[in-house]
Amino acid sequence: MRLFLVLCALFLFASPLCAQQSYREFERELNLSAYQRAQVDNIKRRYMNEWRALNDESARKRLELQEMDRSRPAQRQRAEKLRRDLGQIEASRQRLFRSYRGEVGTVFNNEQRGQFNRFTEQENRRAASPMAPQARQRFYGR
Repeated sequence: MRLFLVLCALFLFASPLCAQQSYREFERELNLSAYQRAQVDNIKRRYMNEWRALNDESARKRLELQEMDRSRPAQRQRAEKLRRDLGQIEASRQRLFRSYRGEVGTVFNNEQRGQFNRFTEQENRRAASPMAPQARQRFYGR
């Protein structure tokens, strides 16, 4: 789940500046032709609105979850529903990213695809840091 969030943020430019810089540097290292660059940019644009909508919905639900009083029974039930909804949003983001990744991968040649796969594996390892589960608990109110 964390990998997905990190990679989508990097690939769709919805991440912190340092992560954006990291991905931009990675893209430059791919040495894409002008045609490949145009294809990748077009693919990103097509996924951007859906990615932003999922992020917005997730943020609204996380905020609502953080602000509620879970000591009341009705609120506990609502909190559980919000957590389930957040899980569904996360699953949607994962599906969206797999689709994006598959589509972008078709633009690359074999060498570029290998670089792309290595980069995503590196980001996966970075996202799996020991601090990440605590951060997720804070945002999801668990």
